[in-house]
Amino acid sequence: MPQMSNAPWGREIVLVLLLKIVLIFAIWWVYFRTAEVPDAEQVSRALLTSVNQQGVNANDQH
Repeated sequence: MPQMSNAPWGREIVLVLLLKIVLIFAIWWVYFRTAEVPDAEQVSRALLTSVNQQGVNANDQH
């Protein structure tokens, strides 16, 4: 039985698998890595700013 590393198709398979791993990692890095999580003060400030800009009354119930 020939060794996998000596067979030409074996090297191609290994090369394709390595390329796929690199590409999957690159896609994850660009789109799915964890972004910095804002703290509660930043979130509340952003929400209050958006409500004030829209002119919505906080007690307004639809």
